Amino acid sequence: MRVLICGGGVAGLTLAYWLRRRGIEPVVVERAPHGRLGGYGIDFFGTGYDIAARMGIIDRLTPYQLPVDSVDFVDASGSAGARLTAALLDKIIQGPHLALMHTTLEGALLDAVQDDVEVRFGETITAVRDTGQAVEIDFAGGGTERFDLLVGADGIHSRTRELGFGPEPRFARHLGCRLASYPVPDRYGWGRVRAHYTEPGRQAVLYPTGRPGELIALFLFRSPDAAAVPRAERLDLLRSVLRGMGWITPSLLADAPASESVFMDTMTQIVMPAWHRGRIALVGDACGGMTMVSAQGVSMAMAGAYLLAESLSDSRADLRADSLSSSRADPRADSLSSSRADSLAAESSGHERAFIRYQTLMRGEVRRRQRNALVFARSLVPRTRAGLLAQSLANRLIMREAFAPVLRRQFGAASILPPQTADLGKD
Repeated sequence: MRVLICGGGVAGLTLAYWLRRRGIEPVVVERAPHGRLGGYGIDFFGTGYDIAARMGIIDRLTPYQLPVDSVDFVDASGSAGARLTAALLDKIIQGPHLALMHTTLEGALLDAVQDDVEVRFGETITAVRDTGQAVEIDFAGGGTERFDLLVGADGIHSRTRELGFGPEPRFARHLGCRLASYPVPDRYGWGRVRAHYTEPGRQAVLYPTGRPGELIALFLFRSPDAAAVPRAERLDLLRSVLRGMGWITPSLLADAPASESVFMDTMTQIVMPAWHRGRIALVGDACGGMTMVSAQGVSMAMAGAYLLAESLSDSRADLRADSLSSSRADPRADSLSSSRADSLAAESSGHERAFIRYQTLMRGEVRRRQRNALVFARSLVPRTRAGLLAQSLANRLIMREAFAPVLRRQFGAASILPPQTADLGKD
């Protein structure tokens, strides 16, 4: 079985790894020339950590843990009104966890597949034709190829979803905020702290990347408009929205790189009635985007990839059983090798069973985290001073050990995977 994976980010590379381990041939296309750019930090625990451990890449990730000892919610003078300490975070998660840059995880995943998976950078798809027996793909770089299956792992703004399921607005749930981020020089003296400063309708965040002399400035701001902002206009928009903001925000804006280097996107969830159609399936943010406020987007992307690979692998036994009867009745079998005839006769039903199983296992978990994120997002950047006061009081109340179980349920810290069996991950 040959599977095209559109998207070389966390979901796509995880899927490629586990497909290859299960004896299925993946090919990955990624439109970025040398991998994706995502200059922001992620919280990595629970299911994602579990899968990374099964892949043997934890030792590769651990040295790049972000040097953050606490999350401080500060006022305009920089004084912390509430603090999430590392000790309290340990009690919330109750398991191993890492804070990483997004690109650190992607780099480790790429290292894990680069020796035995074909990855084509600077490439994307332009047309998809599901013939019922294969998927014909036209590529932006020219040429057409046939694959047994196509999986879209290309994020919130998935090209695969657009070609195979319909335009993005049909599935997008905009949460009314935008986010932007970029690196700045470390000249602020904050040390091993992630600092959050909030005003009505906007928020500034600053934290170390672990690279000497570098911090990440992250901004959230209310925005009813969900349209994409051209790269050349991003910095002007950010300066306009944050004009007059207190704390060290003016300095962070002054330290901004060229507008084209600013990461900016809407805070959007993707909600779909089905994650598969014919020989096309979606995984990760392409079908179940949860936004950064869920703290589980990366983990659920890896979980979906892992379970999709497992389902496709398990379905191959069904494919062989189906083919024994189906290929005898298929007139094409006379002109094909017996193995290929078996594949053609069986995969039309086998891959559908695999897609259904994968969606059944994942969708409830994704929906629960989307609901939690939707509730949390409403109070993340309060619109009014009254809302900001309520947020400040709530932060002071819940940043205590007694509320650790509540926060644990909010962020779904436990792994959703069953215990590892003896033969897990073997070819």
